[in-house]
Amino acid sequence: MRKNILNSLVVLAGTSLLLVSCSKDEDKVKGTLVTHNDFEAVLGWGGTADVSVNTEKAHSGKYSIKVGPQNEYAYTYSQTLGQMSPTKIKELTLSAWVWSPNAQASSTLVVSINHSTTVNTAVFYGGIDLSKEVTKYKTWQHVSKTFTLPDSVQSTNHLKCYLWRAGNSEAVYVDDMTLSVGE
Repeated sequence: MRKNILNSLVVLAGTSLLLVSCSKDEDKVKGTLVTHNDFEAVLGWGGTADVSVNTEKAHSGKYSIKVGPQNEYAYTYSQTLGQMSPTKIKELTLSAWVWSPNAQASSTLVVSINHSTTVNTAVFYGGIDLSKEVTKYKTWQHVSKTFTLPDSVQSTNHLKCYLWRAGNSEAVYVDDMTLSVGE
């Protein structure tokens, strides 16, 4: 019995060490994790762009989101800042894995903060221009950017995070998107 328990502990320790050693720097979260979506589930995400969730390409699992001629915007993360953190948010870090067919495939990962869910006055707007950040094509590449928010942001402001086509005529895919906050 003791030998079986000891063997089980050794296997568990070895597996844990292997998992830790296999983690990539790209997958490490800066700040406090707010949301991560591999698009296998869409809790907290939504909008009318459900056609953007597809099985054509995926970095992990079976699903990713895409924009292209048929859809201007992909699934959107939508949340009030006060629900994301109990303290004032000073920084947001957005990261994702992107598959782009070529250098002309322009798209943007957007972080938009409006006054509220009913007042669409912009408090902050930022993005990751994928035509500038993606340098490898027809393969998955990790992108990440930290946005410093203005002092004017309030806990009642409303954040949206989404993939925008930006006039692109070809499909661009995003998977394993992470949003984290720094205080």
